[in-house]
Amino acid sequence: MAIDSEWFYRELDHKGASARELAAFLGLDPSSLSRMLKGERKMSAEEQDGISDFLGVPLETVAMHRRGERAGTGFEEEKQSYEAYPGSPPGWKPAGRMFTADDLIYKDGKRWMEKEDGTLIELHPAYGCMAGTITIMPGVDLTAPLDWDEEWGEKLYNE
Repeated sequence: MAIDSEWFYRELDHKGASARELAAFLGLDPSSLSRMLKGERKMSAEEQDGISDFLGVPLETVAMHRRGERAGTGFEEEKQSYEAYPGSPPGWKPAGRMFTADDLIYKDGKRWMEKEDGTLIELHPAYGCMAGTITIMPGVDLTAPLDWDEEWGEKLYNE
């Protein structure tokens, strides 16, 4: 099991805390914490949340290092694609640059996308796997209230 043990110990040093203090905070035996930080046992979601609170770092950062990933990888939200939807407010644009399928780079048998600074991001194998699996017909508003006069409207809530 990969874990970035060095990062966790470095963060403890930066905070001026010991592994024993972290173990006490989490309600763990110090040997259990040691095994967890060495990758000999899995870190639970509750332990991950507690470590985030104890160290004062974002949960996403702890999750990234829990998986053994280094800075620059992990939660890469900018990989998600975006297409304008019908009825969006005039002039509305997403907060940041979004990638589309046209931005894919195929190299070494893998799929990549390029950041604005030129660095490449390797895409997860599941990226885009759901593309084309659902079709919303033109004129359908998924945010519209349910029409109770439709046959299935009554069944949906009363059966």
